[in-house]
Amino acid sequence: MSSQRHSRVRELGEYLYMVGVERLARLLPIGFGLRLGRFLGTLTRLADGRHRRVAEENAAWALGLSREEARALVRRLYHNVCENFVEDLMLPKILRKKKLADFSVVEGAEHLKAALARGRGAIVVTGHFGNWELGGLALAQVAGSALVVARVLTNPLVEARTRRFREGNGLKVVDRRIAVRHVLEHLRAGGCVGMLIDQNQRKGGVFVPFFGKLASTVPSPASLALKYDVPVLAAYTYRIGTGLRHCFHCDPPFELIRTGNYRADVVANTAMFTKRLEDFVRLHPDQWFWLHSRWRKRPPEEMRLARPQEAGAEDAEGSEG
Repeated sequence: MSSQRHSRVRELGEYLYMVGVERLARLLPIGFGLRLGRFLGTLTRLADGRHRRVAEENAAWALGLSREEARALVRRLYHNVCENFVEDLMLPKILRKKKLADFSVVEGAEHLKAALARGRGAIVVTGHFGNWELGGLALAQVAGSALVVARVLTNPLVEARTRRFREGNGLKVVDRRIAVRHVLEHLRAGGCVGMLIDQNQRKGGVFVPFFGKLASTVPSPASLALKYDVPVLAAYTYRIGTGLRHCFHCDPPFELIRTGNYRADVVANTAMFTKRLEDFVRLHPDQWFWLHSRWRKRPPEEMRLARPQEAGAEDAEGSEG
């Protein structure tokens, strides 16, 4: 079997598995489904040692937690993540019976609507908080429709099915690798664009503080806002309690920093946006995705300082014995 044919068979298998699990999830009562999600969270945490350790270490130093406190936080995080997974599988069923407003509270919708009324569009910066799939749908509902820049799924069959559901609810997701033209067109038409800014930016990032440690961060929201005079707002989603109840919160627009030094302003505004996301994490620390290696990429100057130390350590090791 050729590699291309093998890939297609694998993609079809993944798609059929997803459809089967989704249909099974739709048969479950909502409350039972969420309890199942928490149970799956416990199993996943026990099996996923590598990501669990990353999350515990990150949460401990960033929030100043003891080892026991970090473990408890990450335990709740896994429950939330797996609740979200089951909940997302049940969303088509849920939304046939309920409106989003029936189980979601929206705070600050007036800020986004006022920003869009200016006619220049709006950029909403956010991160992986709570059930971010529901957050995207809430954003689209408040704005009328929304375009979100994100990494698309690698399986084209699963991606197409997911895209149909999202677009049926007013949310269009565009691959971040080809997003520039789509984003500009959407903003020029007065639309709302959502951007996730809480992941390690491997290429083209700017280093700004996140919990006191420099993190490579996507500069696009600040760059677009400065070039095209687009308002930027911060938003996030979090679960209320343990049931089907969520809050989508949107801040007023930022007062952009404009000194006339474009590059410095991009960094300063990116730092401001990131600081607001840090505030959100501190409010609901067990609902942010600590499993991601947010601080993986290091600044060049930090790497240069580390190399002589590494060389010295190697020399010391070599001289032993």
